[in-house]
This record gives sequence, structure tokens and C-alpha cells, in this order.
Amino acid sequence: MDRSNKILSKNIKNLGLKVKLEEKKPIKGLLVEDKVYIEDSEFSRFLVEKGYGEKVKDKIELLPWEALYLVAEGWLEVLDKKTSEKMDVEKLVKIFSKKDESVWSKYLVYRDLRSRGYVVKLGFGQGIDFRVYERGTYGKEAAKFLVCSVFEGEPIPIKNLVKILESARSLKKEVVIGVIERRGEVVYYSLSKFNL
Repeated sequence: MDRSNKILSKNIKNLGLKVKLEEKKPIKGLLVEDKVYIEDSEFSRFLVEKGYGEKVKDKIELLPWEALYLVAEGWLEVLDKKTSEKMDVEKLVKIFSKKDESVWSKYLVYRDLRSRGYVVKLGFGQGIDFRVYERGTYGKEAAKFLVCSVFEGEPIPIKNLVKILESARSLKKEVVIGVIERRGEVVYYSLSKFNL
């Protein structure tokens, strides 16, 4: 059981929901085109409080990597709205990859950061995949880190790095590059600008 599952399980118990990690019953989600929605409930509101998804009208909308993470951890069961077919991680990756080819790299970095206890939210675009909150600060403080995810050996043009650094500097954030090694492990590098 990884750290994020322990924290989630403990918080669920504290919330008063009668769920044990060994007996967890996944919440149901519906895949509508390339988005996953879950019904608004006490548990889904708890997930939003912990940094998963966003409330959209009377439902919670999950980003692809959030849905993949929750399915992989056993907290979410996704059904295709059209066919009622149960979707596993592999099927979801194929569907999500049609719109975003980098969904797998984003998921690997997202999963790694979540397993370390961080809250991870969507970045600002322009190469910034995620905003990452220090442990215990989500909902209280702004994100401290901006994270970009890349596969080992994937080139990143210097002008893109400069744009990312300028955005981060104006927002007073630290830039971190999450490099996914060939074995799937993620190594993080801090990026900063200096003048000679």
C-alpha cells in the first residue's frame, strides 16, 4: 500500500465513510467521449477536496491522468456511456491518447507525484503540465512548483525552456522537469535561470 492510498484511506475513515482499503468499493464513473464524470456524492466531494477533478454543474469531471490514477488504484470504475463496457487503464489510455499523445507521460509523472503525497493539478499550458502543491497546502496556499513531463531522450527546444522559466518567474514558482526513464521511473530536475 503506497503513501497516497494510506492517506486517502485514513481521510475516508476520518470523514465518517465506512470504507476500509481492503474492502474498497470503487466509485462509478462514466466515459463521455474523452472525459470521465462521476456523480456528485459525499465521496466525490471528498475527492475534490483532496485535489482530484473539478465540479462541473452536478458532476465531477476528472482529467485523463486523474481517472487513470484512480482506476489503477482501484478507487474508480469507468464505464463507457455508449456501450456500458467497463474500461481498464489500457483502454482509457488508447482513448485519451487520441486527443493528447502525451497522456501516458503525464500520467506517469502524475502517479509518481501523487504516490509521494503531493496534490497535482492541471498546469497552465505552454509546456507546463502540472501545478504541484506542497504537502498539506492544497486549498490554503498557491502551488509552489510547475512541472513539465518528458521521456528520457526527448528533445526540448531551449526557447521552450526559456518561456517556461519566464512564466514561472512572473508567477514566483519553481520549475521542475519530470524525466521518465526507460524503466518508467521518474527523476526530477529543478530548472533555474542565472545570468553570468
